[in-house]
Amino acid sequence: MLGFSLSKILFTAVMIMAVWWVYRKINMLTGGEQKPKSKRKRKRANAEKAPETGPQEVEDLAACPACGAYAAAGANPGCGRVAKDCPMQK
Repeated sequence: MLGFSLSKILFTAVMIMAVWWVYRKINMLTGGEQKPKSKRKRKRANAEKAPETGPQEVEDLAACPACGAYAAAGANPGCGRVAKDCPMQK
């Protein structure tokens, strides 16, 4: 009754591929997707888009002895407390 034959499987596969191909062509004509590029052109385009970034600088954090908030250990205005007794204020 619902037997699977090779011809039914091949027909279904061909129909799925045809629908996918038509969808791609319609999508390209409407401008939704650009035509696929070769691997070399994709790499070159991606390299031009993304700027090279070197290693990023990391700043250590230090805990404020008064409130326990963490703030940058370098030259900083403190932990953010408004009080004048903040030991991290310079």
